[in-house]
Amino acid sequence: MAVKEEKMEESKVGSEDSEEPRIGVFVCHCGHNIAGTVDVAKVANYAKDLPNVVKAEHYMFMCSKPGVQMVKDSIKELGVNRTVVASCSKNQHGRTFARAIAEEGINKHRHQQVNVREYCSWVHQKDKAKATEKALQLVEAGVNRARKLEDVETRRVQTTKAALVIGAGIAGLRASNDLAELGIPVFLVEKNSTIGGHMTQLNKTFPTLECPQCSISPLTNGVANHPLIELYTNAQIKNIEGSLGNFEVEIEIKPRYVKDNCTSCGECSLHCPVEVPSEWDKGMSMRNAIYKAYPQAIPATFVRDKKTCIECNTCINVCPVQAVDFSMQPETKTVKVGSIVVAVGYDEYDPTEVEPYHYGQDGYEDVITQLKLERMLSPTSLTNSEVLRPSDGKLPKSIVMIQCVGSRNEQVGNKYCTGVCCKFAIKNARIVKEMYPDTDVTVCYIDVRTPGLNFEEMYQSAQEVGVRFIRGRPSEIVKDPITGELKVIVEDTLSMTPLQLNADMVVLSAAMVPPKGIGPLGSKLKVLRSKEGFLKEFHIKMNPTLSSKGGIFLAGTIQGPKDISETVAHAGSAAALAAAPLVKGYIEKEMLVPSIDYDLCVNCGICKTICAPAAIDIDENGRPTVNEIACRSCGMCMPSCPTNAIQLINFTDDQLYDEIIAVSGGGAVCE
Repeated sequence: MAVKEEKMEESKVGSEDSEEPRIGVFVCHCGHNIAGTVDVAKVANYAKDLPNVVKAEHYMFMCSKPGVQMVKDSIKELGVNRTVVASCSKNQHGRTFARAIAEEGINKHRHQQVNVREYCSWVHQKDKAKATEKALQLVEAGVNRARKLEDVETRRVQTTKAALVIGAGIAGLRASNDLAELGIPVFLVEKNSTIGGHMTQLNKTFPTLECPQCSISPLTNGVANHPLIELYTNAQIKNIEGSLGNFEVEIEIKPRYVKDNCTSCGECSLHCPVEVPSEWDKGMSMRNAIYKAYPQAIPATFVRDKKTCIECNTCINVCPVQAVDFSMQPETKTVKVGSIVVAVGYDEYDPTEVEPYHYGQDGYEDVITQLKLERMLSPTSLTNSEVLRPSDGKLPKSIVMIQCVGSRNEQVGNKYCTGVCCKFAIKNARIVKEMYPDTDVTVCYIDVRTPGLNFEEMYQSAQEVGVRFIRGRPSEIVKDPITGELKVIVEDTLSMTPLQLNADMVVLSAAMVPPKGIGPLGSKLKVLRSKEGFLKEFHIKMNPTLSSKGGIFLAGTIQGPKDISETVAHAGSAAALAAAPLVKGYIEKEMLVPSIDYDLCVNCGICKTICAPAAIDIDENGRPTVNEIACRSCGMCMPSCPTNAIQLINFTDDQLYDEIIAVSGGGAVCE
């Protein structure tokens, strides 16, 4: 795929590789952070005698305006063409000094930052001699490295002003709306026939117990009718090529078999003879072979389920506007976008593999999940039931909720805490107790986790209305062979008391797990997944919405379990980051990328396998090639190469060896 690139004007001073290195070394006191432990004067004096060093000084605060000016003056007065600053970490002030030398015409990649604060003074405060000796070695290593630093070109790459959002749950809707409001055209792809995701299935949302439809309907309607958002339902991603700023995406759109002139009158569904369990209603009601998932569904156009349709043509015959068309075919559409936001959500854990709970087994129809309970409680439930009723149709006398089903459990492989199950269960327990004051509602928990504003208050309010909490994970659910009543076997670990809890209904708080199909989608996106199966963020604290590949962002629960508020915030962050290069119209990419010596390369492909941002591919001749725009300069390809054929500029083996030589002779000081 063609990418527009412009070579930006770079530094002119000291750009010839043959030029004699003239190195300036500057040692920072950092107040007493460094000087209180390291003899900075001794370090500066030592650096003066190192080869190619033409200036070496120490100063109280190198990052201050006078300190930065010292660096600039050395370039003007002494012809310094490489700089070494011994101070704090590169992440903290490396850019400060790189920018300073760039302002004086030196390529910013000719600056070397040496960390003598975190690496020396902070870890050796009890031994000043040891700290100083280590600082001497680190500065010498930095000078050795600076001597061989090369100029790095910066290119300006034009970006495509459009974005792709995958998934139209609350995260995808929020991200799409935010992007469109910034003037960016959006292609929104949803695999289901309707948008809104799990939030549309809920009865109430915590902590305020608001109607979810009242919250999400303005967003679903707004997105569906936004002039800059092109919505594709019944669709999936077929292929993705390209990199940050310029992706080419192939979308496969399955036919609805109902044209857009559908008036949503429902005549087709009313006369359809086929009934199957409703996925949206968690199988507790029936839908027809031609249907709309729920009354407020968007798009409002009906859809035909080809797998269950018997092709009796009744729907065709009764449709008053001739909207039903069985001849419709799948369509493939190719779009070009600059950023991709992945918001495909989560699945509710299937508890069938937890055998002692008998979920989904005959005779245990009253063992359900929290999402099924939501559907039973919701006024929009297709069951047409105005009250909660177990399978025998009677009002419940007792309900037991079991927490951490499928999470915090090594036996099923999910060690993580979903984080929202306690809030979910407490909310529903309180609602049920308020609906049926005479019903016993018990929550069996491992630990109650309700962080955040209002959630602890919600927990206390549930206790106040009579919800009972027992600390202990139930070992089994059994059914009385005579009465048919369910019994939950559990030990109250606080009182060390074994209990048998009678229950008309048992509600399992099932974990949030990665959605089905995330593996193939992750492969198409070429992004990493976490050990739990979710898509992995670039940095869990500093960049939780960026994936391992530039230009692909994560929104909501595809990155890990979240509640609605967290999901909306996460989606807004992803949208903002995805929009930045598109609004600007270009990205500036430093060509700090590896080169491949094909005389040494044996075409083993290990570098491609190890490359997290998927920046290395194999060409038609079986040789590895580097996508310079996608590369993140992590350097993982270098140590993986068995023949040293791949080298990252300014991190070559030659440069690293010179650093190692300087620090290898000190022995204990390098511990």
